[in-house]
Amino acid sequence: MKHILYALNGTFLMLLVPALFVLALRQLSHEANQKLVNTFGFNSQIIVGGLGIIVHELSHLIMAIIFGHHINAVSLLRIPSNTNDMSLGYVKHTWSPTSTYQKVGNAFIGIAPVLGCTLLIYIIMRTLNTPISLVQNQLTTQLLSNGNALNWNFLTHSWIYIFELFQLNFDSIWHSIVALLLVISLCFGGFDLSEADISSGKYAFLGLIGITFIMLLLVSFLGFHAALLPFLVNITVWIYLVFIISIVILAIINLIMYILNTRGAS
Repeated sequence: MKHILYALNGTFLMLLVPALFVLALRQLSHEANQKLVNTFGFNSQIIVGGLGIIVHELSHLIMAIIFGHHINAVSLLRIPSNTNDMSLGYVKHTWSPTSTYQKVGNAFIGIAPVLGCTLLIYIIMRTLNTPISLVQNQLTTQLLSNGNALNWNFLTHSWIYIFELFQLNFDSIWHSIVALLLVISLCFGGFDLSEADISSGKYAFLGLIGITFIMLLLVSFLGFHAALLPFLVNITVWIYLVFIISIVILAIINLIMYILNTRGAS
């Protein structure tokens, strides 16, 4: 029974909670883009979210190549020239209906932008000397010393650490500003998943739930969970941190855009 509980707990924390973050990010990103367009015009979303759009489409492209799809046409960033096609980028690809591997790939191609943007945000924040590495280490150490238990004491201290993410280091203020601008662009253009992305991605998510549960069950049954726990906790913590940073940024941007729209209407 303890092995099943270990696998269920790990699957919940590593996949189900991040999935809720992704849905929140998608909604906040979509609303932010709508408000931006309503306030500053259609092309403003290209200017602000251009990097995010490029990473979004590039993630689709890389995943399509990994799964052996034939690439017919690619546009990582475009300005629509007619109202019949308002897409800001696309990856047109085909696959063999007889290949199970390529058909499975469609599901993972749908969620690729989330993976690509999450990874790039983390790399940017580490490279530009933001506090994310320090906070990640603090949370991981605290969680492991707590026996991987999410008690009240840990939750209280975790928010103190998370607030450190948003503290400006005036010794490297330009690093902080560049990091913020890059992350804003990624949040605007990268996490705004289309209905097609969500539709195909849900099958990948269901598959990942099954695979993760079985792997964690085997790890616990074979007695490897103690050795793997620091690695799994560390990975989970940095994913949570990136999602929290992105959600806070998008929530603030939505609030600012709401105020601008309200004042413009009055």
